[in-house]
Amino acid sequence: MRIERLDLERYGHFDGTSLDLSDPAARLHIVHGRNEAGKSTALSAICDLLFGVPGNSGMGFRHSNSALRIGALLALPDGSRLMVKRRKGTKATLLDGDGTTPLPEGLLLPHLCGLDRAGFQRLFGLDHERLRAGGQAMLAAGGDLARTLFQAGSGLSGLDRIVAGLTADADAIGSPHRKQASKPLWQAIDAHADASARMRNEATKAEAWDAAETAVTVAQQQLAAIRTSLAEAQRERSRLERLRRVRPLLARLDDLSRLLADAGDGPDLPASLAADWRRAEAEVLTSTRQAEQAALTLAEAEAALTAAGPIPALLSLAAPIEALYQRQGEMAKSAADLPKRQQERAAALARLEQAARDIGQTPDLDALSALLPDRLLIARIREKVKEHARLDQARADAARRYDAASRDARQAERQQPAPAPDATRLSQADAALSAARRFGEVELRQDQARRALEEASTHLSQLTARLGRFALPPDRLGALPLPPPEAVERQRQQEQALDNRRLRLMEDQRAAEADATRLRQTLRRLTTAGDVPTPAVIAQARRDRDQCWSILRPHLLTGTVPPADMVPVFETALRNADDLADRRDRDAQRVADYLRADSDLVACIERLASLQREAVALDQEEQRLSQAWTELWRPAGITPGGAAEMSAFLTQATAVLAAMAQQSQRQDGLDSVTADASQCAAHLHQVLTLCGGDALDTGPLPALRVAAEAAFAQARRAADAAAKADQRITLARTALDNAGEDLAAADKALAGWGAGWAADMAAIGLPPLALPTEAEAALRVWEDIAGDVRQIRDLDHRIAGLGRDIDSYRTDSAALLTAAADLVPGLDVSADAAASALYNALRLARTQAARRESLLQSRDQAARRAEQADRAARDAAAALSDLRRLHRLADTDDVPSLVAAAARRRDLRATEADLRADLGRAADGLDPDQLRAAVTGLDPDTLTAQVADLSTQIETAQNDLAETSVKLREAERALAEMRQRAGIGGAAQDAADAAASAGSLADRWLRLRAASLLLTQAVERYRTRNEHPLLARAGSILATMAASGGNPVVRLKIDYGTGDSPVLVGVRRDGSDAYVEGMSEGLRDQLFLALRIASVEAHVTQATPLPFIADDLFITSDEARTRAGLVALAELGQATQVVLFTHHEYVVQAGVEALGDAARVHRLTPA
Repeated sequence: MRIERLDLERYGHFDGTSLDLSDPAARLHIVHGRNEAGKSTALSAICDLLFGVPGNSGMGFRHSNSALRIGALLALPDGSRLMVKRRKGTKATLLDGDGTTPLPEGLLLPHLCGLDRAGFQRLFGLDHERLRAGGQAMLAAGGDLARTLFQAGSGLSGLDRIVAGLTADADAIGSPHRKQASKPLWQAIDAHADASARMRNEATKAEAWDAAETAVTVAQQQLAAIRTSLAEAQRERSRLERLRRVRPLLARLDDLSRLLADAGDGPDLPASLAADWRRAEAEVLTSTRQAEQAALTLAEAEAALTAAGPIPALLSLAAPIEALYQRQGEMAKSAADLPKRQQERAAALARLEQAARDIGQTPDLDALSALLPDRLLIARIREKVKEHARLDQARADAARRYDAASRDARQAERQQPAPAPDATRLSQADAALSAARRFGEVELRQDQARRALEEASTHLSQLTARLGRFALPPDRLGALPLPPPEAVERQRQQEQALDNRRLRLMEDQRAAEADATRLRQTLRRLTTAGDVPTPAVIAQARRDRDQCWSILRPHLLTGTVPPADMVPVFETALRNADDLADRRDRDAQRVADYLRADSDLVACIERLASLQREAVALDQEEQRLSQAWTELWRPAGITPGGAAEMSAFLTQATAVLAAMAQQSQRQDGLDSVTADASQCAAHLHQVLTLCGGDALDTGPLPALRVAAEAAFAQARRAADAAAKADQRITLARTALDNAGEDLAAADKALAGWGAGWAADMAAIGLPPLALPTEAEAALRVWEDIAGDVRQIRDLDHRIAGLGRDIDSYRTDSAALLTAAADLVPGLDVSADAAASALYNALRLARTQAARRESLLQSRDQAARRAEQADRAARDAAAALSDLRRLHRLADTDDVPSLVAAAARRRDLRATEADLRADLGRAADGLDPDQLRAAVTGLDPDTLTAQVADLSTQIETAQNDLAETSVKLREAERALAEMRQRAGIGGAAQDAADAAASAGSLADRWLRLRAASLLLTQAVERYRTRNEHPLLARAGSILATMAASGGNPVVRLKIDYGTGDSPVLVGVRRDGSDAYVEGMSEGLRDQLFLALRIASVEAHVTQATPLPFIADDLFITSDEARTRAGLVALAELGQATQVVLFTHHEYVVQAGVEALGDAARVHRLTPA
């Protein structure tokens, strides 16, 4: 994507400014702006256009925030154009080119490579600060290759600081691999161990705890035994199933062994040999026929070459013939020019004779040349002519000024006004009027102060009326000891907190009641199918049975008859107890659900009781808070309402007191303004007295001011008129004296002008008293004579040269005709026509020589082809022989039959290999010989029956495993319930808190270590992927930028040295190494710039190109390195758009000199 035009419609101090960036030939756009010209503003506008104007943008200082507009014409990668505008806002900020139609906010996202503002500035933006930070980061990293490349490629800086910070944070938590008692992680682990120990030691009953732990241990042991027997049965079944799988595979392997034995032995020939054999035989036949055809072609070429004859001898004169042919045009031109130059000379001589007669001289060329005036004489005469005209004009101007000054002096004396008023009284009046003016429009301020006082009084009355039931006069209200606002606000917050706690309590009560209702419904549902065989129900049933037995047992021992109804009751109790015991295991899940619901219901009832106690405590706290509230207002004698009402009253009372203070201030202001009005009136009366105006004893202040101003203005005008009249007379007399002096000086200068004039006139052939106009005309004639003399001398030289050229050409032509007479039969032409005739003969000779050369090449090519055909025939026969020798075959062997037999044996061996692979997979890696011995004599039916028996045993063990797992869970749940009892509740909570803290710290340690490792690995991956292409390109760019100096860096290399990581090293011209630590600050900046340019070039080849924005990159570079850096940016401009902002004029000049038309300069003017 490219920005073809950036429109700063209303942005910062810009209003209607555009930058045209559409020039397709431009590889670098340089935007120059002096300080305060808006360079930073334009730079910020690009990011605001692409990513939106931030809410805290400071670019609305000239235009309002709602009026901010930035626009741009964007060239998209598919060749289309998109005109967009951006406004400041929270939504619909991207607009169409018309500035009104909203566009989707994500319209530009597909063209921004998934970058946000920070990513774009980091990757496609570079200023002097980031350039300097990059150089410092390379220095801090010691030239570490991976970090240097990553920082230059991503635009990120401070990787060492980030990794060190992550490592320090992880070390502060503590490592799980090394115990350190002072670290938070190990403190939490130790706290968990202590709480667990207390939880075991603080149990309610040690015997119950031991019993619960023993039940868990026994269940775990039973579970382990079942798992062991289950594993043994599963292993035996796997062994038998393995034997069932491998038995048919072993039988097939035996069959293949017999087939291989039947196939017999023979050479192991490849399958491709048959095709190679047929191809070799075909090549022998083909090459033999081609050799015969090549021999016939060679004989025909030899015959054609013999018939062509020898090389023509005229070719030995090719160079002089071509030279003479080229001179033919020059000779013809010279022959045509000679008469023209002779005519021009005759015309020039005629003009010379006429000019000589005009000034009375002899028309002789040599004599006139000797009489020509020199340049100094001509310049002196013309200067005196100009001086005469200037002096004459100056004398006329002086005479006019003298006449005008005389008239002005007489008129000024006639316009003398009346005498001026007294200056002292006028000065006193001016001072008094100035003193009155300093008061300004005091009457308006007096009216404003009076109205302000009335408004303050009305406002105070209104505020006092709003006090409601606490209404008091303002002075009494100010005397009351009202509580501070902080205490009232604290009371309001406490009441609010109390209300919030009451609401939460009510919600908790409703939730607890709902839980109790739900649990009761659960218990009723569980008992609908009969009594739940819980341990308590079973114990009660057994007690009922034992009680009935205790009644029946004496009768049975003594042989007496028991009560008639006791036996059925005993039998019912006995069946009930036995039934409950039988159903205990069958209804284990229902029993567990019942016990859990019953336990939860008890906890819920306890929770309701606790909430009721908390409600009573809230009532007591509310009563205490109300009493403290009443005591707070008792000193003021006020029975308070609620905190909100009293807070409003306190705010209103504060407003009443402030209004009362404001009323007092405005009364003082009215008194002050009234005093100012009295002083102003006194000053105005004084002005009227001093200026002779009519005094006004009474009347409004504005009328008095108008009268005083008018009287003073009239007196001032009279004084000014008198002063101006005196000034005019003085100026007129001075001008008259100056004009007289100028006229006398002009007469004197004109009289002294004629010195040396007579001698100069004699030198140009004029009388001594010749006029300046006559002298100017004579000079023009002499200049014409000088031009004609120069033209005649030049024409004489050119005419002589043309004659020599013509004679030389004819001499050379005759000599060449003589030399070629024997080589070209029948050549009979004149010297002027010899060039064309000889050139035509040369062309014919060259055609014959070219034909002979072509026949010679054809003969040589036919010979090479014949030799190649013979070689190919020999190679084909040798290839056939090599195939027999390679595979050890006799001349009588049937090669295709042998190849087919070898293929049959390979197929059998491949099938055998596949079967052995299947056997290996089916045998689970066991030895095939052992398996063969195991299956020998094994009955398949017996094997199947054994597998079925083992499957039944495994199923039984799995059922036992499930039942034992249930018992283990019940034992573990019983142990967990003991841990929740009152005696160990605190320890259990401490253990849970410590476990949560340790888990949180361990999670944070893992995150910090993972972030550090991931960042380090990302840096290394970036180095591995970009090391060689980036270094090669960056080295080339740096060599160009750093070419100046005595021993510059010419390339980059990687030094593995003795450190843990490779480092980036520069290589100087003499082969010495330049480590980053030893580089100058400017060279480090240029190295980082070279890496950034190479990184951006690599990035835009893999993603959508975006404009690269640079700002003042060459502050530390001299002129030579600045030009080289601009060339590097222009090379980047071939891949993507590059815009450089600068406020240095020398950068602009360097760009124009180094890049020419490839640099486009834009200038921003200060606001």
